[in-house]
Amino acid sequence: MISIIFSALFIYIATSIDELPILFMLYTKKSNRGKARIITGAYFLGTFILVGIGVLGAFGLGLFIPHKILGLLGLIPIAIGIKVFFEKEDDEEKEAEKVMSKHSSLILQILAITIGLGTDDLAVYIPLFTALSGTEFLVMTIVFAIATALLCFISFKLTSIKPLTQFIEKFEHPIVGAIFVLVGFFILYETGNLSLLVIK
Repeated sequence: MISIIFSALFIYIATSIDELPILFMLYTKKSNRGKARIITGAYFLGTFILVGIGVLGAFGLGLFIPHKILGLLGLIPIAIGIKVFFEKEDDEEKEAEKVMSKHSSLILQILAITIGLGTDDLAVYIPLFTALSGTEFLVMTIVFAIATALLCFISFKLTSIKPLTQFIEKFEHPIVGAIFVLVGFFILYETGNLSLLVIK
């Protein structure tokens, strides 16, 4: 059982540590202030949707969504990045007033980014889940949940480092915009969908 716990922790770190800066950016973004719970909840949901897809794939069920189709989610962070890059301060303030729609939009954005970034993780999850017993899978799921909470906690705590957050706030639009566009390109590249953006 100890070996399963350590294996789960190692797998989670290997597949999810690259999402820490993305979470930090989401927590730091001005229009997302006061929405830490929404960001954390959406990230949890996205992570366990991926786990669910991995389980479906492990059992060979027809509901498994092909890697390349999931990769199309990379178009969403690119769109978000371009929008943020050209967004003005007053545009953000107007959007912040639309509380319900903004919350829904934020949740969908985070789900798209989390699932899109995790498409390559399915290559690890599917064979792994195939080899696990029911008890081992339960233990691994609990470890994933704890590790996800820790990743969110660390990302959120980084926002208390004043020089870092002040720098991000000062150059929010180019930094956040560029990072989201790069994330989108990375997802498309990893899933073989980059050719969609090539004008022939």
